[in-house]
Amino acid sequence: MKKSIFLISLLFIVNACGTMKTIQIDEPVVKVFTDLDDSQDDLFVKANDWMISMFVDASSVIQFSDKEAGVLIGKYLMSGELRTQTSFLTPASVDSRVYAKIDVRVRDNRVRISIEPLNSWQYDDSGLTIYNYSKENFYQDMDKLFLSFDNALKAETIDF
Repeated sequence: MKKSIFLISLLFIVNACGTMKTIQIDEPVVKVFTDLDDSQDDLFVKANDWMISMFVDASSVIQFSDKEAGVLIGKYLMSGELRTQTSFLTPASVDSRVYAKIDVRVRDNRVRISIEPLNSWQYDDSGLTIYNYSKENFYQDMDKLFLSFDNALKAETIDF
């Protein structure tokens, strides 16, 4: 009985490990918004406000900001978490976080936003692990970010 339980458990473990894939996206995805009515300063402020509102996780940060040059660069947590489990002998950490670099350039009546993963990540389609963020999930989340950014650019500027 114990032997059959062990073999079944081993089968599940081997099956779960066999479906692990490494996801790598080599090129950033770029979207350009043109013919915007606001000034460069107003567009920069809107982009900066958008980043602040989207970067709610402590590990998502604006890394560089230059209003004169119209540049905003940040690291954004797309998905995942860092889990630490303490076992009897040693603590173990499992990191499923997926980060992306968001690069915003503002010039004249145009804004360019680029989203690029900072590294590859693991994906397991078995559903038995925490590595559940696929390439399709990344592109869906990126589309949501582009839509949110577009809405932020179209928002009215607050005047006092």
